[in-house]
Amino acid sequence: MKGLAVGLLVSLVCWAPLLAQEGDRSLERISLALQQPLPTVRGVTPVESASPTTFGIFTLIPPTGRGEIVRVSVPIGELVSRAFKGVAAANQRRQEAAARRRVEAALTWFAEQEPSSKR
Repeated sequence: MKGLAVGLLVSLVCWAPLLAQEGDRSLERISLALQQPLPTVRGVTPVESASPTTFGIFTLIPPTGRGEIVRVSVPIGELVSRAFKGVAAANQRRQEAAARRRVEAALTWFAEQEPSSKR
């Protein structure tokens, strides 16, 4: 029984460095594979000079990096600017409507205050 335990312990001690070496080789293989360019598929050529396509507010831009299918550009600054301009225009319309109501109320009050002899 002691012989079996000693044999198992020796085999574990011997295998530990071998397992560590296998891990290092696999990491090397992975890093080499990542550094190599992607293989090209026959019949499919990458489009180098594709121009951006616009769909409403979205702009589809051709991919520039590895692993990209398509890039989507959204003009956040323009959308925020448009929203603030819309809010400012609505506020201006409300203020003009309130000013018109005040002027009409003042004119009707003035007309009612006019002496009856001039009517």
